[in-house]
Amino acid sequence: MPRILFCLFFSIIFLTGCGESAEKEKIEKATGTKADMDLSNKKMKITGETENGKYTITAGEETEIPGDFPDDVFIYRPSKVIMAMKVPEGHSLTLTSSDDRSRILDTYKQKMDAKGWTEETSIIMGPQSTIVYKKNGRTASISVITSDKALQINLVVTTK
Repeated sequence: MPRILFCLFFSIIFLTGCGESAEKEKIEKATGTKADMDLSNKKMKITGETENGKYTITAGEETEIPGDFPDDVFIYRPSKVIMAMKVPEGHSLTLTSSDDRSRILDTYKQKMDAKGWTEETSIIMGPQSTIVYKKNGRTASISVITSDKALQINLVVTTK
């Protein structure tokens, strides 16, 4: 699924305030397939299937890291998972943390290196820092974004 679809899903989930029916229609239109939604007061789960395979998106207070998330990808702690997405081409997690940005980035550099990842790119642009790693045909992109309330960590792991 192209990177633009990741952005589209993120926009649909977090930037609209419509009800379940309207959200479902937008997702189905964007993917060209049927989607199932499960909304509770603390979590939203969307599942569906495209021509590329099944996808699952979970967001909210009770979001958990998927059991099949790659164990060789470091997940920063302390942090709280606020969104998890699984698509045929990989995973995406959005975390929040109250720790300092430089501490988070330094920890990622140390831990990803220890897990056998090779740093390809490191970019700092204002409130956002991004580090891109490669390992065995996979790419891991870690973006740390500063905001007024907490730091947001976006972690995307894709296959070839």
